[in-house]
Amino acid sequence: MKPTAQQPRFYKFRKYQVPQYIKDALDALKPPDDITVSQWAEQYRQLSRKESNLQGAWRNSVTPYLVGIMDEFNNWETERIVVVKPTQVGGTEVELNALGYLIDQDPAPTLIVYPNDEIAESTSANRIMSMLESPRLKRHFLKNASSKKELQFTTDMYIALTGAGSAADLSSKPIRYLFLDE
Repeated sequence: MKPTAQQPRFYKFRKYQVPQYIKDALDALKPPDDITVSQWAEQYRQLSRKESNLQGAWRNSVTPYLVGIMDEFNNWETERIVVVKPTQVGGTEVELNALGYLIDQDPAPTLIVYPNDEIAESTSANRIMSMLESPRLKRHFLKNASSKKELQFTTDMYIALTGAGSAADLSSKPIRYLFLDE
């Protein structure tokens, strides 16, 4: 029977209410966005007054020389990225953008090594924790289960921060990603 002008082609059915456990399962199965680290930073990274004098949305146009470094992180053939640079040109921001991308798009255990434990704790408290306050990352962060030197997330991810002087801290963590900062 063909629909007539009076008969709608499609009929409205009562909408089925999907239980939360099914929504959670579907969210877990959803593939990550097909974006690079620099694109992720432009869309989701928010700089606070604590992090930068240019607070607000991250803009690649401010530091265009960092885009290539960030996007190399998405090249599956690359195993190591070495950045030789002067101080205060955005190297740590590249690291933070890559961390944000990992937390949101490709979670995996990560270790960040700083010259000493004091710098690790300071960077965690003043830079990383501030970045984790953004709405996009806050939903993944388990603040109550975290410490300054080990950040826990809802996914199978943690970020361990340590100083280079502790061989025990460096050897006891199974990781996928390693960042060495200055």
